[in-house]
Amino acid sequence: MKILAAFVILLQVSQQASAVTLEVKEGDLSVLLPCKAPAGVTLPLTVDTVVEWKRLNPDITVHVRRDNRDQPNDQSQQYRSRTSLSQDALKSGDLSLTLKNIQLVDQAVYDCSASKGRDTLFSNKVDLQVISEDEAELAAKRDEFHNLYITFLVLFILTLIVALVLAGVVYKEKHMKGRSAVDM
Repeated sequence: MKILAAFVILLQVSQQASAVTLEVKEGDLSVLLPCKAPAGVTLPLTVDTVVEWKRLNPDITVHVRRDNRDQPNDQSQQYRSRTSLSQDALKSGDLSLTLKNIQLVDQAVYDCSASKGRDTLFSNKVDLQVISEDEAELAAKRDEFHNLYITFLVLFILTLIVALVLAGVVYKEKHMKGRSAVDM
């Protein structure tokens, strides 16, 4: 029994560790949260399969498809009219969710699950990171500064190499002239 409990805990930890992380900007028109039936799950999924997307901590229902129809009355008001699944989701096994009009409050870990009755067929987690417009602008400026820094560093190194080569040539010429004068 202890081995079974340890296995279940290990399985849960490994599932959490395997969450996909996506990064989007506040104000983006949409993002696709991936969720596909793993190998071994028989496709097409039947009409009695319930697809549920939840936001974790706190648990908020984001999207529900039951009897092969979306159930907007089952989802949180903040997600109404902002989510969609493809029409052939059960047939294809692609339960990816489109979330529209990205807001800072959308940052969370989302769980996609497919179940029949009390049996969960599979579930996937997606960690959505939303960057504010200010952070995105700051990151762009930081990247621009970084690129400028690298450019100047490369130019400085090239200038240093050219200066060293020229100094070597001048030294060699003076050294050769000095030898020529001594030889005469």
